[in-house]
Amino acid sequence: MKEGRSGVGAEGERAAKAFLQARGYRILRENYSTPLGEIDLIAREGDAVVFVEVKARTSGEFGPPQSSVTLTKQRQIIKAAGLFLEREGLAEAACRFDVVAVRFGRKGGHPDILLIRDAFGAGGSAIF
Repeated sequence: MKEGRSGVGAEGERAAKAFLQARGYRILRENYSTPLGEIDLIAREGDAVVFVEVKARTSGEFGPPQSSVTLTKQRQIIKAAGLFLEREGLAEAACRFDVVAVRFGRKGGHPDILLIRDAFGAGGSAIF
């Protein structure tokens, strides 16, 4: 794994993508960037469009990874998701916001991955 925050983040996103694909998610976009914000992964699961925020950490020193999905971050994701749905003609599609928390342990070991489905709603109210 690459050292530093960007390396951990990139590894976390790769691990999350593989984890979701193994569970039947079809990845539509990665690192979708707009002037309103970025979404790590956009996927389809059944009929739902799923906007996924990935958080990765190498230790529990600052709490679990999902704790860094702040209300401000949620609002940013919601705005970017709205723009994606509008641009893709999916304004009427069912959608939800998931969080994937990735914790890397010892070197070379498999990460612990937690999927939090429906982690927050369009109003930005987290369940964790």
